[in-house]
Amino acid sequence: MNQTTTIIIVGAVILLAVVLRVVRMTREQRMNIVGMWIVPAVFAILTGIIMVVDGTTSPLDVAIAVGALVAGAALGLYQGTHTTVRVDRATHSVYVKVSPIGIGIFVAVLFLRFAIRGFYGTSGATIAHPGALPTTAGTFSLVSVALLAFVIGMVLGLRIYLARAYASTAQS
Repeated sequence: MNQTTTIIIVGAVILLAVVLRVVRMTREQRMNIVGMWIVPAVFAILTGIIMVVDGTTSPLDVAIAVGALVAGAALGLYQGTHTTVRVDRATHSVYVKVSPIGIGIFVAVLFLRFAIRGFYGTSGATIAHPGALPTTAGTFSLVSVALLAFVIGMVLGLRIYLARAYASTAQS
């Protein structure tokens, strides 16, 4: 299987996951407190695969992706404050309705990621100048992966917020 085919398959899987996620975000959804970690895990695995395929594997590339993940988690925690949460301890579930701003941020970041990939192609472009950072991939590939890590961070941050809301009802 060549690289283009791999990218198309991974892209299709990501697009399907995003479409399903956005559809679910538009209405109140029930999340099992344990099972809600599956989506971020799948996204993280896909991001790891994309990082390897794109060649964004130098220590600096990984540090940038982790930084984007942390920034996304912070935004996800903030998004949680604008989310309606209802806890059902009997079923170990939380009912969540995400605000339109949260959906908009999620879709905008993913759209930007795919726009960069579409405009610059799969090989990216390396900006060479004196003192450039020693990354293994093209600059735009790295930005693309960082945006994807940012989205995963948003999803994780929201999940952390929900887990905290669930835990706080146990103490009440």
